[in-house]
Amino acid sequence: MISYLGLIKPLEDQGLDNATIAAHLATRTASPMVGEEAKYILEDTGAVLLDPVVENQRMGSLISYYQGLPEGEAKQLIAWFISRVFSGQNVGTDEYPRSVQFSAVEKSLPESLKPIAERLVQSAGGRPFANTVESDIAAAKQAYADQLAAEEAAREALAAEEAARKAEQQAREEEMARRMEEEEAKQVALMELKAQYTRVYNSNIAPLIDGQSVDSAAWKAAIQTMADSWVISNDGT
Repeated sequence: MISYLGLIKPLEDQGLDNATIAAHLATRTASPMVGEEAKYILEDTGAVLLDPVVENQRMGSLISYYQGLPEGEAKQLIAWFISRVFSGQNVGTDEYPRSVQFSAVEKSLPESLKPIAERLVQSAGGRPFANTVESDIAAAKQAYADQLAAEEAAREALAAEEAARKAEQQAREEEMARRMEEEEAKQVALMELKAQYTRVYNSNIAPLIDGQSVDSAAWKAAIQTMADSWVISNDGT
């Protein structure tokens, strides 16, 4: 799986198009070529050797090929590569543009030298994305865009769920507050009714009880007076 953030975006930020990025991934090695190891391979295969007679003079199959090349980029790259590994420095074939440069030179080599180039490539971990084409880059970019869209949709769904939960909680709290308010108003009204009853009772019935009256007509009149003097509030209580 080609990582968009790890492998594509850094090159995209440099202004490279999909075709160039695909070419890089198809030719990049898993890691840099270690200078000392590359030097050993060149010497072990007889590609580049120090001339035992002439000081600082190199010889070998790669040197012979190099000497026969016309002036140009391929010759310059081979010279740069040999100079670098023989000075103990790594070669960034896992990075652009060294990846495509090394591959281009490798393809131009005669068949006798290609196994040596392959050995160098394997020493750097091989080419893990060797079959990459332009459509793979587009697919990786789309997959990343889809991933972002899915993550955004999930965040929105979570936010909507949280908003719905909060709205439901608020509705429950408001309903509870309304019921408490109704109950409080009911208790206040009940207390007012009790207080009014006590007032009219004390004014009309209590004197009859205190006087131990047994006059039914007086009791009836007192009760009627209580009813007539009862104040009914606007809410019917």
